[in-house]
Amino acid sequence: MKLQTKFNLGIIVVFLVLAVSIGILSIRYVNANTIREAKNRVSIYTRAAWEIHNGKIARIQAAIEVLARTQIVEGLLDHQLDVQEEEQQLRAAREELERIRQEQEMDVLNLLAPDGTVILRTRFPYNTGDNLARDPIVHQVIAEEQASSGNIIFSQERLDRAGEGLIQRTLAIGQEPRGMFTGAAVPVIRDGQMIGILEMGTLLNGAVEEVDRIRDAVFENEAYEGKPVGTATIFMGDLRISTNVLDNQGRRAVGTRVSREVAEQVLEEGEPWTGRAYVVDTWYLSQYDPIRNPDGKIIGMLYVGELEEKYLDLRRRAVTLFLAVVLAGMLVAFLTFYVLTRGVVQPVAELSHATQQLSSGELTYRVDIHREDELGELATSFNGMAERLEKQRREIEQSQHRLRELNQELRTTNRNYMEMLGFVSHELKNPLSSAMMSLHTVKDGYLGELTEAQETSLGSVARSLEYFQEMIKNYLDLSRLEKGELEVHAQKVTLQSQVIQPVLESLSQSLEARGMRVVNEVPEDLVVYADPNLLRVVYDNLLSNAVKYGREGGKIELDAQKNQKKALTLSVFNEGPGIPADQMPRLFEKFSRLDSPEYSKEKGTGLGLYICREIVEEHGGEIWADSEEGEWVRFSFTLPDQGG
Repeated sequence: MKLQTKFNLGIIVVFLVLAVSIGILSIRYVNANTIREAKNRVSIYTRAAWEIHNGKIARIQAAIEVLARTQIVEGLLDHQLDVQEEEQQLRAAREELERIRQEQEMDVLNLLAPDGTVILRTRFPYNTGDNLARDPIVHQVIAEEQASSGNIIFSQERLDRAGEGLIQRTLAIGQEPRGMFTGAAVPVIRDGQMIGILEMGTLLNGAVEEVDRIRDAVFENEAYEGKPVGTATIFMGDLRISTNVLDNQGRRAVGTRVSREVAEQVLEEGEPWTGRAYVVDTWYLSQYDPIRNPDGKIIGMLYVGELEEKYLDLRRRAVTLFLAVVLAGMLVAFLTFYVLTRGVVQPVAELSHATQQLSSGELTYRVDIHREDELGELATSFNGMAERLEKQRREIEQSQHRLRELNQELRTTNRNYMEMLGFVSHELKNPLSSAMMSLHTVKDGYLGELTEAQETSLGSVARSLEYFQEMIKNYLDLSRLEKGELEVHAQKVTLQSQVIQPVLESLSQSLEARGMRVVNEVPEDLVVYADPNLLRVVYDNLLSNAVKYGREGGKIELDAQKNQKKALTLSVFNEGPGIPADQMPRLFEKFSRLDSPEYSKEKGTGLGLYICREIVEEHGGEIWADSEEGEWVRFSFTLPDQGG
């Protein structure tokens, strides 16, 4: 098989393996990120839905707080009138309050005595005399003499007394003789004393205003291929009582129930449920949150969902586009590599042919190779040698006497040349063979089970790449330092979430591989005044060193303490070989590498600690190390208290 053919086959195999591998990884990456982003969006939408729901309750409370201070309400609670005046005032007040209830689009507006006894209901048949002190909303007003609001369940008896038509509304949805009420109650205060309670709210059973407002505000009533992109539902227990989810006939799917899996987690365990949910007849990326009454008891759920099909189509388009770009890049790279290898193989083939011609006695043959590299120099040397051989042959023809000497010289020269050509060919073959072996190692690893030797080889490649990454990162940081481009943009930083946790997440695989555990004593709410990006560089270097040089299976500790100067001292401790005392002075020097055998086996640039020192000093702090040789090492640095 010719060398060019071997090159072509090798290139095809390598790029085919790379294309398949990148394709699989890209599909997994796009899939994971698309769905994760969709779930994050649903969580944000759910928070918006809660704001709308709670905003409605707040508006109800604000309305009755104003109403509680009117002369109408205070007059109803004034017992200094005679019976006739009281009846006239009650009738007039009920009519006015009924008008207000209808304007506010509420179902219930009641006036209660301070002990919770109903004095007035605005809804026919105007039942009074029952006591609502056990109502969680009313109970809080009685106990604290402050306004209370929220969601509660109305029993069948409460619905019957609350007014005409309410029990019929609840029975029309799933034949459930109960209702979910959302509203508020406020105390009526006169001269610092509570003289009554005003309660107003609405039943959510069959109501659509709130869920439609959530859909319109969050999803802008958008549709995708004939299906609503977003839906919202309020559940009483596991029963849909208010929803814009549609059934197969295009009607609102009230009266249907949620799946048992969701009900167990949300209603019984009190935990939100997030994930793919089959809502009536379509898959949605959904979140269900528990709805609690003022006593903390779970009485229902708030659901928000976004159509999954939209994200699946987006994922398919993204994967298709990504693969098209990758394949196009592979094709360009293949053509480029093909041209480059052909530019090497052709001159070698021509030199081989010229050698054959020379060996056959064709001393006038010359190679036509004009290059500014080693092959060009070899071609020039070959042509020069051929010219010398030809000249020698002419001299032999002119003098028979020197024939033996010239012939011997020719054989010697030719032998030297062949040795040189063999050496060059061998030198070209060895790196090419090595490259092919490495490529086949990659090929075999992706297409089948790896042998132990192959796993070792791939592990070596991975460690080399990690070292190159560290080296590039450190040299880029060093470049910034040397050029004076290191600028500290200090701001308030939550150390745990903005700095430490991202670094620990990036090192999680290395920590797991070495079986090391992290004891994080840094307070969750600790705020420092520093540059978060540069602080991450410091922690990344210190934690990377702890993982790399620490004892396998050992412990890493993170701590934060205020010192006597009111500066914050941050530290990274790890169990391990420690640092010899005689090498501590040059620990933070540029390109410093420890001579200890425990450290020499690990690759490094000797720049990490130097960069840490420069960053800490730019913040106005200092950095140092403490160690007990053979046991542990602790790196500590300070951040001054400046504005944070």
